[in-house]
Amino acid sequence: MVFNVRARSDEAKRERRDQILSAARNLWQTYRYPDLTLAAIATEVGVTKAALFAYFPSKEDLFLTLYETLLGEWFAALDRHLLLGGTHTPESLARTLGTLTLERPELTRLIPLLATILEHNITPERALTHKTWVAGHLAQTVPLLETALPGLPDGGGRRLLTYTQALIAGLQPMSEPSPAVCRALDDTGLAALHLRLDTALPDALGALIRGLCRP
Repeated sequence: MVFNVRARSDEAKRERRDQILSAARNLWQTYRYPDLTLAAIATEVGVTKAALFAYFPSKEDLFLTLYETLLGEWFAALDRHLLLGGTHTPESLARTLGTLTLERPELTRLIPLLATILEHNITPERALTHKTWVAGHLAQTVPLLETALPGLPDGGGRRLLTYTQALIAGLQPMSEPSPAVCRALDDTGLAALHLRLDTALPDALGALIRGLCRP
């Protein structure tokens, strides 16, 4: 049922915006991006699609905001871990980054969409806000990362986190092939060609981190 009750106070508007994000997050767990419509999200919240546009001017903007929410949670978890102190080897850091990522399938499914979809159909102002937000998190996390991993050169932490996202963007879609490909692999004894993210990501991260560290 659509109530279309207009939020008037700033607090009510923030609450409505959070409700929309929460609905998008819940539906994202079971829907593919092309199949998840703004109309479905609006219905989940109990507002009209037109009312939803008062908070998010496009589907891309809404899911870019969801991406920021999920990535912010990832950064917070990594920062908490790094602030415990101690040092890492490339292998132990790869396991840590892999675990923090694999625990968040909603995020791993969004990352491949960032450059190809989510950063399109947004204004330059929104793009600047997003990139400034990312830079702020990197400024906080990179020094912690470079302290935790001896041998990582200055600036290596930023490259590591950027390349980690690129690895996920490439590996995640390969780990979820189409039903036709799944059936072909299973029926022909070629199942070994099916890439598993839970093994491939730590593997790739280990190679990346070792390559970035000083010999």
